[in-house]
Amino acid sequence: MTLICANALHRMLRPGELARLLGAGLVAEFGDRLLCHDAEDREQIVDLGVTPAHGYPVEVHRLVADSDLTVYINTNYIRGFTGGWKSVCVGLSTWRTIRVTHTPDGMSMSVNRNRMHAVLDEMGHHLEARLGKRIFKIDTLLADPHHPGRIFAGAVDETRRGALEEQAALYPPRREASQERVDVLVYGIPDSSPYAIFASVNPILTLVSSGLGYLGGMIEAVGKPGCTVIMAAPARDVWDRVAHPSYPEVWERILPETRDPYEITARFAEDLASRPDYIEAYRRRYAFHPIHGILATHPLKRLRHVGRVIVAGPRDPHVPRHLGFEVASSVEEAVARARTIHGPECAIAYVEQPPLVEP
Repeated sequence: MTLICANALHRMLRPGELARLLGAGLVAEFGDRLLCHDAEDREQIVDLGVTPAHGYPVEVHRLVADSDLTVYINTNYIRGFTGGWKSVCVGLSTWRTIRVTHTPDGMSMSVNRNRMHAVLDEMGHHLEARLGKRIFKIDTLLADPHHPGRIFAGAVDETRRGALEEQAALYPPRREASQERVDVLVYGIPDSSPYAIFASVNPILTLVSSGLGYLGGMIEAVGKPGCTVIMAAPARDVWDRVAHPSYPEVWERILPETRDPYEITARFAEDLASRPDYIEAYRRRYAFHPIHGILATHPLKRLRHVGRVIVAGPRDPHVPRHLGFEVASSVEEAVARARTIHGPECAIAYVEQPPLVEP
């Protein structure tokens, strides 16, 4: 038995970090049979060709192909974003496969009719057909950050279906959250990120990935075109150049040229994705794959719907200004400014986010 962390293009984990997540005893017991996925190790990647319907390339870690049984344990669902075939066809794959879904328009949090998972389902069905065997899946819904609420086990499609049916009752469509479209949306951004585990956040992760991405899902759902978005965010000028080495280059070189994620992808993605120094950092020095700095800019597409973004209470005001965002000293000041733009009777909505940790 071999344990492999399906980290995809995220950074690999140090032994001590794995011990904190899995327990020191298990890490010691498995030794070199516990490893992290390396999406750039061609000797450990199997090319399964392309899907017959749309020609999507499917590459996967060799252990998935060679093992008698692959058991994937998915520890949580983030709405419709995670789980299903994303676990294998992204988590244990390569940029060549991942790039099909990881585009400004390709990602989806939808619980129902998720376009991203339609592509991943096609990839997964092709994978099983080519390998001539099934993947066994354990999917988990958390009751809180530390305790499972429901566990589903079996085939990939069936476990995902069960998890989504459970979530459908918890997460009604976002467009049903408000009976009217609003002029101003207000919400807070935590000083954390799913892409900064055992690392520090940076301005792209705070203001774009979380601010417009994970926590910006209500912008297009309930915000009027030209609405004002007010983020209460720490926004510090801090960079973890070990974990996120390509991010400062995206910030300093690319974003001053364009904030259009489609143009960013077209002009800069392939160069950054293949840079030898960044690839070496991913493979040997616990860094995110260089393409991740580009992927984190995809939520900038929401600026097409937004009139302005005001960041309230940033630690370093020049950080949001670098993105063309406005700055206010407090949420109250930001709301007052928005009222001068949209009128004193404008519709304002506060988006309450669930806590990331137990109080």
